[in-house]
Amino acid sequence: MTNFLQKIKSEDIRSMFLLVLFISIPFSIAGDDFAVIGLYLVTFYRFIKKEESWSSAPIVYGMGVMLLGAFISSLLSGEILHSLSYFRNFWRLGLPFLIFFAFRNRPYDRFLKVLAVISSLIAIYAVIQFFTGLDVLRSKSLQEEYRAIQGVWYAVGIFSHHLTYGGVSLLLFALFLPNIFSQGRSRNERLLFTVATICNLAATGVCMGRSIWLGTLTAMGVMILVYLGWKRSLIFFSLLAMLVGGFWGYSSTQKDSLLKSTAVGRRILSITGESNPDRLFMWKASLQVIKDNPILGLGPMRRKEMEPYYVRITNKEKHQFQHRPTVGVHNIYLQNWIDFGLLGMLGYLIWWGTLFVQILSALRQGSKSLKVNAQLSGCLAGLCGIMVAGFFENNFRDGEVQITILLVMGLSLVLLDKHKTAA
Repeated sequence: MTNFLQKIKSEDIRSMFLLVLFISIPFSIAGDDFAVIGLYLVTFYRFIKKEESWSSAPIVYGMGVMLLGAFISSLLSGEILHSLSYFRNFWRLGLPFLIFFAFRNRPYDRFLKVLAVISSLIAIYAVIQFFTGLDVLRSKSLQEEYRAIQGVWYAVGIFSHHLTYGGVSLLLFALFLPNIFSQGRSRNERLLFTVATICNLAATGVCMGRSIWLGTLTAMGVMILVYLGWKRSLIFFSLLAMLVGGFWGYSSTQKDSLLKSTAVGRRILSITGESNPDRLFMWKASLQVIKDNPILGLGPMRRKEMEPYYVRITNKEKHQFQHRPTVGVHNIYLQNWIDFGLLGMLGYLIWWGTLFVQILSALRQGSKSLKVNAQLSGCLAGLCGIMVAGFFENNFRDGEVQITILLVMGLSLVLLDKHKTAA
């Protein structure tokens, strides 16, 4: 037994945890967390054995600034221990580096293909769910919770919330899309990624999340910009704007009739429904909180402190909130400012911004590796899309979406490193 254990290499164990992670991304936060813990342990072991070496990345500084802001806001929040308890939610933030260490000197393609297959199967299930309400894992009461007024079910895959599933599918769609056109891929690989792209695009549609739709369109727009360049993209977007404007200016009777004939159209028309004033008033309350606490915010875990602001709006605007402060303000940027203060919010933006600058610089320079160029554009598109969706939801606080974001960030670091060696 001892001899057998001695023959097992840490790299093989890491491969097992990576496989669990890539399989779990589309449907299991428990599997994700198990894999991340395993990757931490293996990576620490490899550092102790001097089989791994540190390589810094600019995103570290943004992360550090955000954590410093959260720490300062916690210390001065009035309930120090309660606010500091939020730090347990930061434990996954090392995942981009775990991914980087794992794939720095080895290929990642087979794991990406596993993710393509698994996510496609879940997406097919989600489409069936959308039309039939089939849900083999949850109770009838939870199923009915996501029965839309448009007469269809909000597809949630195997998650518990439609925006969680939509956020993950958005990122995977963008990650797979450029592989369809990459000349560095074989015919069979292109076919696999074509199926995965279509399935995950369909999943973003059937989740019925308008923020997800907007994020998906943003991801597509970024891909168009990358492949067509500024001039041709400007022409394309101008023509598209005229087409959409023409449709929107068309006879309102005909337009409404056309939109009302589909579930997606009815969902678009519901933009004036109850959930939207609710979101606008939540943002209004958030801005009042920030106005009163511009530097430190309220500190993490201080949602009760927002109640007076909600009450004030209820009394003034006669609006009954659907969502209380305990569920967040449905805007990740306002939420970070409220919880982590100005420094924490700026750190969050620096974190993402430095990665975007690196990717854009690499894409501008180009690389001898066509696969690296294509995959980098997919990472950029997905992260841009999820950032836009974040204006309407607390998506980075959602465990499943957060892990997928961190995975894409980790792959970005790997690709940037490969870009340097292949340039």
